[in-house]
Order: sequence, then C-alpha cells, then structure tokens
Amino acid sequence: MSELSNKPTIRLLLVEDDQIDRMACKRALAQHDDYEFMVFEAETGNQGLKLAREERIDCVLLDFHLPDLTGVEFLSELAEASGELPMPVVMLTGSDNAMVAVDAMKLGARDYVVKGSDASGDAMQWLPAVVMRALREQQAILDKTEALAQLREAEAKYRCLVEQMPAITYIASLDTPGQLLYVSPQIRQLGFAPEAWLEGTEGFLKQIHAEDRETAIEAYAATYEHHTPLRCEYRLIAHSGQARWFLDEANVVRDENRGALCLQGILVDITQDKENARELYYYRRRLEELVAQRTEQLEKQSGILESANARMDHELCERKRAEAALRASEARFRLLLESAGEGIIGVDGKGLCTFVNPAALAMLGYEQAEMQGREVCATIHPGAAGNDEQCCTYHAFHNGIARRGSDTFHRRDGGVFSAEYSAHPMQVDGKVVGAVLIIRASG
Repeated sequence: MSELSNKPTIRLLLVEDDQIDRMACKRALAQHDDYEFMVFEAETGNQGLKLAREERIDCVLLDFHLPDLTGVEFLSELAEASGELPMPVVMLTGSDNAMVAVDAMKLGARDYVVKGSDASGDAMQWLPAVVMRALREQQAILDKTEALAQLREAEAKYRCLVEQMPAITYIASLDTPGQLLYVSPQIRQLGFAPEAWLEGTEGFLKQIHAEDRETAIEAYAATYEHHTPLRCEYRLIAHSGQARWFLDEANVVRDENRGALCLQGILVDITQDKENARELYYYRRRLEELVAQRTEQLEKQSGILESANARMDHELCERKRAEAALRASEARFRLLLESAGEGIIGVDGKGLCTFVNPAALAMLGYEQAEMQGREVCATIHPGAAGNDEQCCTYHAFHNGIARRGSDTFHRRDGGVFSAEYSAHPMQVDGKVVGAVLIIRASG
C-alpha cells in the first residue's frame, strides 16, 4: 500500500512477454477505485514461477504464449502436490485463441481476459473486475475448506466425548424399526463387539430378556408410530448369559427440511439401582412383618390381661414410633430413588469444562453458560488451587489415570456436598486430551 493511499493493496504477478500488453494491464488496473495493485512483472514463465514462490502473491495474470513455457506448462509447475493452485490465475489471451484459455481453466485457471479491443472498445477495462471476481472465488473456497476442517474437528471431539462416557449411545433407523445404525464401544460391556449389533434388523430386541420383550416392543412401536420420546426399562442378556437392567431413553432427531431423520438414544446400566430397590423392598416388607407381629402380640395381651393397660399403652406408643420410623425410612428411600442421577462433566486437557449435563448442573448449582469453559478443579475444589493433585480430575486429564472414590464438592452458593465419583481419561490416538468426571451424589 502506498504512503499516500489508504486503499487495500493486492499483490499481483503479471507474466507477459509483450511490454505493450503489460503496460495496458497496469493501466487498466490503475483505474480501480477501491484497491491498489502492486504489480510484479515477469517476461518468461520461469521468472514468473520464481516470483510466485518467493513473493506473497494474491493473484496471477498469465499470458498463454511465453518464450520458454506455455500457459499449461506454467500451471502444471505452479500447482502444489495436491494438484491445487496456491493462488487464483487469470489467463491473458488473444481474440483468436480464446479456446486455449478455456482449456487452461480446466487445469485450474479461474478466468480469462481477451487482450486488445472488443466490439465495445478496450477489452482490458474488464480486467480489474475479473481479478476481483477470481479473488472472491478463491476466498470462498478457503472459507469453505476452513469450515469443513472445523466441522470435522467438532465431530471428532463430540465422538471422543460420547465414546468415553460409561453409558451406551446409539442411533437407530426410523425406516426399519429396531435396526441400529451406530452403537458406541461401551456395548462391549455385554461381551459383544459393536459390529455384531449392527448386523440384521433387530438391534437390541434380539438380546432383550423374554419377560421384558413385549413391553419393550410396545414402547418402541409407540415411538416409531408417533415419533414421541422413548423411555423404558428392560434386561439385556450378555454374551455370558447374565441379565443386566438398562434404562433406554431416546428421541427422534428432526431436520427442518427433511423431517424425522433417525432415533438417537442412550442406554444406562441400572442393574445396581434395581438391586438397591429390591433390598429396599425386602427391608420394608420385613419391617412391616415385624410391626404386624408386634401388633398381634399387643392385641393378644390386651384381650387376656385387661389389667395390663399401662403396659399395653406403652407397647402402642412403641408401635406408633416404629410406624413413624418406617414412614420416615420410606420417605428417605423414596427421595433417594427420585433424586437418582449421575452428573457428567467433560474436561479438556487444560482442565476446562467442555460439557456438563443437567444432573451435574443441578448438583453444583450452576447454569450451563456459567460452567462452559470454566476451570473444573477450581470450581468443585477451590482448595485445590496451587495443588491440582488434590482435584479428582487432575490425574485423569493430566496423567491419563482413571480414578474412583468419594470427595466433597463445592456448589456455586458456597455450600458443599459429598459424592462418589469416577474420573476417566479421554484419549485420541493414544494421547490424553481431557477427562470425563461422573458424579453420583452420596445423598
């Protein structure tokens, strides 16, 4: 850019052996109102190639007939190993060989300008507009390439996060009920390779326990017919023959233009929760039996010993206290079951939050926007500042070591809560890129 001009500068390489044509090109470029052209001149193809590689050239004006090279040979030499030109090229051609320029465009040239005059006057008047159009097309291609690269990176990060979670994620077809299109590697916990579940059209249905199959089929049928969310519990038979309970939750993925696309869901192993529920039911029934037995004894004593009213009153009070304790116990267990849910937090290699689910937000008292990008160790363990090894996620994202245990976590309002946790490293190509923290509140 010149010292007297505030216009943006375009660095342009003019490869033309005819001095008069070079002057005509520079004169036409000088007429542009919005940009200033810094022109590098070359009389031969080899000189042009040297300048193109040494200078930061934005665009090339190339004459097809050069003393040492043809335009096709110049383009072949300029092209990178991928076969792509590093900058846009506009061909300069005479009125009698426009088809030659068209052939050059097939090899990567963006456009061409006919030297000399046309029916409307000087054809060179269109040169600045042709150059600017070529530059805009080049920028559009670069923007698209960058966008695709960012999309691939985002997809890789999402897949990495999904496949590091303990839960099983899947995508099912809406055209063939039950047919799986994708299932995460966590399905191996049942003893089957992911590929085995993608074969055939039954998907999970082929491994559902016989007692749960009818209920599961009805739930799936309602989702496929009405595109409503899916939520059901059933047992899957592992390769070893063991039955494990799973919670299956899924939603129909829709597109504004194409409508419903697929069914995307998650399978959570709730076997331990089911066992806890059975134990709770057993103890509740046992308490009811004990209360019933004690009540029967009191009734018998009341009928036989009318004189033992004082003692019977005492026993009745004990009974009421036992019933109150039973109700309180039932209320605590019911609250525990209704609050069951694991908080999941994704952490990058710097310890910053990249993902947090609603259960974790509820536990910590933060909004989604507040947690995103926040330093996890400093948030849930303020005391870990300056000593990251105290943080439950540190060894996972820093050393690639999984860790399980229990700890005290800090909420946004300054309060704390105790929870069991497991921190798993996230790895890409053998390199630790972050961690997944799963928090199960201790109650």
